[in-house]
Amino acid sequence: MIEGISALREAYRDDGVAARYIENRFREPLGALLHARQADALRRIIRQVRPRDVLEVAPGPARLTVDVGRALGRPGTAVDASAAMLAQARRRLDASGLAWRCVNGDAFSLPFGSEFDLVYSFRLVRHFERGERVRLYREIGRVLRPGGLFIFDAVNAEVSAPLRGSAAAGEYEHYDALLTPAELDAELSDAGLRVRSLEGVQRRYRALSRAQILIAPRSRPLARAAMEIIDRLGGPPLEWIVTCVRA
Repeated sequence: MIEGISALREAYRDDGVAARYIENRFREPLGALLHARQADALRRIIRQVRPRDVLEVAPGPARLTVDVGRALGRPGTAVDASAAMLAQARRRLDASGLAWRCVNGDAFSLPFGSEFDLVYSFRLVRHFERGERVRLYREIGRVLRPGGLFIFDAVNAEVSAPLRGSAAAGEYEHYDALLTPAELDAELSDAGLRVRSLEGVQRRYRALSRAQILIAPRSRPLARAAMEIIDRLGGPPLEWIVTCVRA
């Protein structure tokens, strides 16, 4: 299992991993549904708060950056420790006509001052233990203006723990922190951030997963349509999109 700062950085320095990242994780209906929910949430928040300066931490190959850039209507900033991922991000942004500033830098020591109204990061914070998560929260809080928002994803322990408990050895490649709302609130408070909202995504995950296995090999559009219905039926989510505010 990939765990810890050094191991995570090394895993994403490979050019092949960077080039195939979106294809491997977000092209199939289940991943595409997750991407759509995250992109929709970011666009909605941008419409609501109209941020001037936006930072994405660990954009990878600009999976969400393109959606955010189009909604924002002005260049933002993206920082990633992986040169391979940044190269892919620049290609996607250039192809989309988006002139974002792409910076090779460390999420735990961001090369910025307190200059952003909104910071977001997906598939990063969840991969670290509590002490490292709080370090990230504090560093991101440092570069936010007072009242600025930080948006990220967190894994729901209630749903994910039973799934992982019955998983085959090696099924989960990366370490993920499994949290409760109370735990999220406590660790963010420790870093000077206040939870504003938790938006559940991937509800009824077992049913979503079965649709991926049984329907997607025959028809991706049909699988996606089935997942849209299942996801909107309610129930505890596999993950949250967390929005918090700097005091």
